[in-house]
Amino acid sequence: MSTQLNRLIWKFIYILGNLQLAILLLLTIASLSSLGTVIEQEKSLNFYETNYPTIKPILGFIDSNLIIFLGLDHIYTTGWFLILLIIFGGSLLSCTLSRQFPSLKLATLWQFFKENKKFDKPGLSFNLPNTSLNQFSYILRKRDYNVVQQGPYLYAYKGLVGKIGPILVHASIIFILLGSMTGSLFGFMVQELIPKGEIFHLQNIITSGPFSYIRQDFEGYIYDFKIAYSEQGIVDQFYSDIRILDEKLSTRSRKTIFVNEPLRYDGMTFYQTDWNILNVQAILNNKKVIDIPLQEINVSNNSRFWIGSLGEKTKILLVLQDLTGKYLLYTPSKDFLGEFEIGQKIFIDGTQIRIQKILPSTGLQVKSDPGIILVYFGFSFLIFSVFLSYVSYFQVWATKKEDKLYVYGNTNRATYFFEKDVLNVLDALQTEIVKFETQFKISGLDKN
Repeated sequence: MSTQLNRLIWKFIYILGNLQLAILLLLTIASLSSLGTVIEQEKSLNFYETNYPTIKPILGFIDSNLIIFLGLDHIYTTGWFLILLIIFGGSLLSCTLSRQFPSLKLATLWQFFKENKKFDKPGLSFNLPNTSLNQFSYILRKRDYNVVQQGPYLYAYKGLVGKIGPILVHASIIFILLGSMTGSLFGFMVQELIPKGEIFHLQNIITSGPFSYIRQDFEGYIYDFKIAYSEQGIVDQFYSDIRILDEKLSTRSRKTIFVNEPLRYDGMTFYQTDWNILNVQAILNNKKVIDIPLQEINVSNNSRFWIGSLGEKTKILLVLQDLTGKYLLYTPSKDFLGEFEIGQKIFIDGTQIRIQKILPSTGLQVKSDPGIILVYFGFSFLIFSVFLSYVSYFQVWATKKEDKLYVYGNTNRATYFFEKDVLNVLDALQTEIVKFETQFKISGLDKN
């Protein structure tokens, strides 16, 4: 019973390792991944209902109901996509066990051709008269061949690493798949918009895997935020000074982050993504402090500004365009009153108003991907293994019969370079023969 079960298991492994099945799975995964770049991922239900209406489906059938039902709004974390990755990884592993390992094992076995008909196989075949098998073996060893000689028979091979390369390619792809699945199952992404000087926790979850754990045993603190402007007045870079605090508010980690320079802390990465202005702080008659909320206005050329109102009777419009410390004032009828600076006193309806502070906020994206190490390792290993796969595997057989040396050679790729390598062996062999004959003539000995 155990023997029969073992046969069934190996039969299943052999079927799963079929090359055509692996290619089909790869194309399916690639197509679905491409679909994930076309359909926006991780958006709200309202977004899909607006952009993919059921009244007018795209291509006649793609609407919000189909997207939500199939999970196309989060393709990379859906159960059926992860199952496809598992099957593809299983196919690669099965191919390695059922085909590549036996092929590698066969490549290391000693194989002697003892019959002349063996030399009629496709490949490089010739015979050399009056040639010593020992001399031929010596030249092959000098050219880094592994040579096994038994009586009048010889077997040699070179480039065995080329047989190992495809196995390592499969292993590296499996590492990449494992890393991707680990990130999908255990990772998360959080986006926060935090005012300068505020403490924050990870709350605004954008995506999270079914087994992810969003830590709450620390606090983040935005110690400072500033923007650097170019000579043309355009935002060049923005910086957030972040501090990670423990339960006793002691600093565990600290870094000033900016775009492409995140803070990494205990498996989480804090990215600088955006910035905003929440409000301005004003003092009325040098006594009362008030906060004036601002509303962000986006215009068509990807620029934006912030607008608020001053005064109780006459609603003067306050407009901020950046954090340079300057603001504009307009009448309710949108007549321009002038440009002012932070700290400058103005009077509206008999009230002295002084804008003393702008309160900016920084946009952070916090990501945790425990599988990223496996992905990086897999890609690095893949590059290395692909190069190994291009190493050609050369095999040479030789048989000495009477006064002739029969030679047959074969390779798995790069036939031209193999033929060139064999010709170099023959040239070196001829040189050795001439040297050998010359030495015998000089010594006055007869050749046997």
